[in-house]
Amino acid sequence: DYSLEDQVKMNNLAAAIVMTSQGIPLFQAGEEILRSKPLPDGSYDHNSYKSPDSVNSLKWDHLNDPVYEDVYNYYKGLIAFRKAHPSLRMTTAQAVEENIKAIVDPNSTVLAFEIKGGANGEANDGMYVIFNPKEEAVSMDLPEGNWTIYINGEDAGTTPLGSASGSVTVDPI
Repeated sequence: DYSLEDQVKMNNLAAAIVMTSQGIPLFQAGEEILRSKPLPDGSYDHNSYKSPDSVNSLKWDHLNDPVYEDVYNYYKGLIAFRKAHPSLRMTTAQAVEENIKAIVDPNSTVLAFEIKGGANGEANDGMYVIFNPKEEAVSMDLPEGNWTIYINGEDAGTTPLGSASGSVTVDPI
C-alpha cells in the first residue's frame, strides 16, 4: 500500500545497505530498474519459473521513465562508490572486527557503523554509514571532524553531495 515514491526509497535503501556491507554483493537481474513481474490481472507472479517471457523478461524500455532511470543511476552510483572504497571490501573476519564499529542504540531502528580510516588500504580518514528505515527524519551525532556526504536517499556516487559536522539529519527511508 506504499506509494511508488516510498517503494523507490525502500528499494534504494536496501541497495545502499547491500553495497556498503562487507562481502560480495548480489542483486537479482532487473533490480536496478525496479523489476517486478505483473500478470495481466494486475497481481504479481511470485514464482515465475514456468511463466512466459512476457512476465520474466527485463523491460529495458522502463529506462525511458525518469523514475526507473533515477533508480538505475542510483545503483550505478552505489557501484562506483563501492569500487572507490576498499574499506567496503574487506576479506577477513579479523579485518572487519578490527576496523568496523557498530553504533547501537537499543531504542532505535536506525543502523549506523563507523569504519576506521586506512582500513583495507582505504585512503580516507574514516567512513560513517547511517541507514534510516523510519518514516521520519532522524538526527545522528557524528564523530569529531568534517564529514563529506556521498550517498543520500536520491543520489549516490563519488561526487560529494554536501558535508556535515557535529550531527547529520538522515531523511526517512
